[in-house]
Amino acid sequence: MDSWVPMHFTPDPARSRPTDTSGNGRLSAVSPSSQEEHAAWSFLDAVWDVPVGLGLCDTGLSFLRVNEALARFDGLSVDAHYASGDTLARLPEAFAEGLRQTASSGDAQDVEFTLFGRCVLVKLHAVLRPIDRQPIGVGIVAVDVTDERNAFRAVEEANRLVGDLLADATAKERALSRLIETVHEGLLVVEPTGRMKLVNKAAERILGHAREALVGAQFQNERWWSEDGSGQRDAAALLKSAVERPDVFHAELYVETDAGRAALMADATSLRDLQGEVQEVVVSLRDVTRERHDLDEARSNLEFQQQVIGIVGHDLRNPLATVAGSISLLRHQAGLTSSSVESLDRVARSAARMARLISDLLDYTRTRTPGGLPIVLARADLHVVCRDAVEECRSAHPARTIVLETTGDATGSWDADRIEQALINLITNAIEHGGTGPVRVQSIASAAHSVEIKVHNGGEVIPADVLPELFRAYRRGIRGEATGRLHGLGLGLFIVAQIAAAHGGLAFADSTAESGTTFTIQLPRSVSRKGPSPPRKRP
Repeated sequence: MDSWVPMHFTPDPARSRPTDTSGNGRLSAVSPSSQEEHAAWSFLDAVWDVPVGLGLCDTGLSFLRVNEALARFDGLSVDAHYASGDTLARLPEAFAEGLRQTASSGDAQDVEFTLFGRCVLVKLHAVLRPIDRQPIGVGIVAVDVTDERNAFRAVEEANRLVGDLLADATAKERALSRLIETVHEGLLVVEPTGRMKLVNKAAERILGHAREALVGAQFQNERWWSEDGSGQRDAAALLKSAVERPDVFHAELYVETDAGRAALMADATSLRDLQGEVQEVVVSLRDVTRERHDLDEARSNLEFQQQVIGIVGHDLRNPLATVAGSISLLRHQAGLTSSSVESLDRVARSAARMARLISDLLDYTRTRTPGGLPIVLARADLHVVCRDAVEECRSAHPARTIVLETTGDATGSWDADRIEQALINLITNAIEHGGTGPVRVQSIASAAHSVEIKVHNGGEVIPADVLPELFRAYRRGIRGEATGRLHGLGLGLFIVAQIAAAHGGLAFADSTAESGTTFTIQLPRSVSRKGPSPPRKRP
């Protein structure tokens, strides 16, 4: 570091500003008048080139000394500090005001200003003469605190954000707690070890314990029940599966309470952190005791109904066969009058209707058993099957016109008896509900891998919202008044759909005022399996 050359100094505040006679850019006061002053100036020379802004003003706030760092901070060159005129007016306002207050009061001041994107902290203090401790000027120390202030603001912003997040989290937690309490299902938050942390009111009711007794207890140690005594193991397995698997795990549990045994549907899912570690397991419990009771009761009633239908169907066949045999014998007796023949014909028709009712009941019973409606596949000609069905319906309804149209090669693999039964049901339905016009039957086999049977009639239009309901069981008289009395249980179209499904096919209906009503059975030529196929969508 170059030494500075002392300059002549006149103690009078009105003296002229010092000039540098050394050419080294440093400015000094006159030769010190005492050893203390000399030591002070020597100290200033020693620290003058540090990156800290340093300066010295006399009592009139004229700058006596300024280093380069202070010049960079306040925006004036070193020489500009010594120029004539109002130097303070060219300084940052906070800096100039701080100088004035320190000079007038003698009190130390800390001021801060921002210039050119930099934040500067200036410490101002009165300089006292060692001899009499009287103020002879103002000392200036300036430090760049931009990074510190930025860091402080960042910390403040972080604290604000954390505060906002905590407030938001607290509000959300309270809202979540209120929401959990309104849920009708039991909700529990459980640690992976099984310790229950949170329990809502519904869970208290379902498990039969107060919340105070549940929180902190082990989930798997509740009064779980199972026929083989593995109830607690089942509850532990539910938690274990939820911890090991990322998806929702479902289970059915039973719990013993003071009110009795309850059946519960339990769903468990894990809550994981960013590393995939399980933090908590959420378990929902739904009391399905009433539903299980109602289901068991409905299943028992259904089994009883099926047993009754099956028994009645089988037991009616024998006396009905006796009636049909007796009618046949009576018809061969000589001397029967025309009225007697008509009476026998009416009895025969009634017996045939009864036979169809019994057959429908038995088929309905079979559709409710595993495996569905059975079929026996064999090589058959669909045109022949349709012709037989049409002839039988003509014999049963001689007053009605039934037209058969056939197209293409109709050979395939089907249960011919079942196909004939389905077609007879469709024709009978058309006669009873389709007005007095002719019934047109079409056997269409023009496609390579499928065939169609269509039964068309006039009569009332079937509403669009009713069409999907036609093939459900026990649907009778669904489209207006029939042409005669309703005979049947409403199982005819249901059995048609079941026969089609057993062949891997489909039954559906269309009805418009312009085209009338058409029932269609679509069948594949070759059935790959026996029994009902999964439902197919209508093309």
